[in-house]
Amino acid sequence: MTPIQIRRLTPDDPLDLLERAGIIVQTAYLSMDDYPPDPDYDAQLARVPDRVTDSCVMAAFVTGEGGEELVGCLTFVPSHDHPHSDHDDAGATTFRFFGVAPEAQGRRVGDALVRWCLDETRRLGRPRVRIHTIAEMRAAIRLYERHGFVREPSHDMLADDGTPLVAYVVHLDA
Repeated sequence: MTPIQIRRLTPDDPLDLLERAGIIVQTAYLSMDDYPPDPDYDAQLARVPDRVTDSCVMAAFVTGEGGEELVGCLTFVPSHDHPHSDHDDAGATTFRFFGVAPEAQGRRVGDALVRWCLDETRRLGRPRVRIHTIAEMRAAIRLYERHGFVREPSHDMLADDGTPLVAYVVHLDA
């Protein structure tokens, strides 16, 4: 298997690369069976070119015959007071807007991105990562559970459009 490289996207990256990252995220959501569409949120998923100006957008790449290929993307949120945070826990990070290209699914791309988030959270000295997802994201939930995330129903919430969001947390060892 080709090694997966994780790196931060920046406003200096080519616009077509940033747009491709957004399409990967948006496609990951919209291609799920039973995904509850929300036109505003669905559009936000693709806005990687906007997010790189104020957020830590991480991308996964593999090297193929044509060179470096973008295969996954997520937005890492380092603190509870960041605009993309959806929790108020000062000791936790989170990640959002997470997607893997359909042709790369099952190749441990999501695994590498989650591992990067856990490592970065440790580097920042934070003791936990909190995330919200929807029950329809069954493959993602299995991925999170493999990394030690556990359900935390006391932190479940409703999205702005009323979609139930289920909470997960992983407590990290130092």
